Amino acid sequence: MLKRREFMKLCAGAALAGPASELDGAESRPAAKCLPVISGTLWWCSPEQSRNWGATGWIKELQEQQELGFDLLWLVQGPRLIGNEFSLRQLLDVCAHRQIQVIVDTGSTSNWYAPLDLKKELELCRRNIGAVGEELAGHPAFFGWYIPHEIYMDWGVMHDYVSHLYPALVEACKRAAALPVTLSPFFILDRTKVFGDFRYNEPDEYGEYWGKLIRKSGLDIVMMQDSGEHFSYVRDAQRRPFFEAMSKACRAGGAKFWGNVEVAEMECPSIEEYVRRYGRVHHSAAKGIPWRPVPMDRLRSKLALAAEYAERIVSWGYQEFCRPGLGPTTSKWYESYRAYRRQVAPEKGVSAG
Repeated sequence: MLKRREFMKLCAGAALAGPASELDGAESRPAAKCLPVISGTLWWCSPEQSRNWGATGWIKELQEQQELGFDLLWLVQGPRLIGNEFSLRQLLDVCAHRQIQVIVDTGSTSNWYAPLDLKKELELCRRNIGAVGEELAGHPAFFGWYIPHEIYMDWGVMHDYVSHLYPALVEACKRAAALPVTLSPFFILDRTKVFGDFRYNEPDEYGEYWGKLIRKSGLDIVMMQDSGEHFSYVRDAQRRPFFEAMSKACRAGGAKFWGNVEVAEMECPSIEEYVRRYGRVHHSAAKGIPWRPVPMDRLRSKLALAAEYAERIVSWGYQEFCRPGLGPTTSKWYESYRAYRRQVAPEKGVSAG
């Protein structure tokens, strides 16, 4: 957990503030709960990539991440590395040497949300959890578990499904290795059903729903995604009520609240322009939407907002859109964020190789 009293002085100054258009009530902004920096990134595991990289490739990748101050690796599809030529345990050995904490997922079926076959889902996830526990229980780098079954809010049959799935997975994780269990839900901002016939609830309802579900499930950490629908037109004034709601929900449910501040976004200036370009269709079905690393002015503002409520900040999007080897744009983003990170926390050096 990040505890930096020194930052309480920094956050009052203008040096770390975002642009005026993003500042939402900055003059009355409360003291931050954590530094406005990313602690670690979500990483989709590929057995082929790990096999090709081996220890040397992973050390290079982790060195680059630690240059940004990352000290946590959040693995998705981690169970696929068990028995690999470069295995999950070997990866955690590298992480332990570099003092990097690791969150490992339980796995899921590819379309778990369609058939809602609870028996099948639990059988697969419990096998994965048991295998990860056998491989990693007691490993010094193994920090926690991640349930990848992400939702907004659910009703009816879907709610019944997750209200049974989550507690069962938490119980299985704790039995295999008694470590924190995490989840990363999202929120939606689409009130007019541009992206489909999705039910919209106000932030207060969102918070009440999650407070009950967190307590019922026994979750330890909730890492709320900050994106809305992943678009560049989303503003902090839209995000803030959901941060407030989830913060209250975690307190009510007995969980810690982390922010998942996404570092990639789809570029579009407004929802109206989206409709003009692509129509009233879900963005996953729209063709040609450009993605980009979140510009630093926006990212500073997003991080400052999350730091008001969250005890720690993680991120999605780095692997796909922000690594320095992906091209000139990503290299520029990487150097800009590294400079920002050193400005905010100059006392945090790069771990030894």
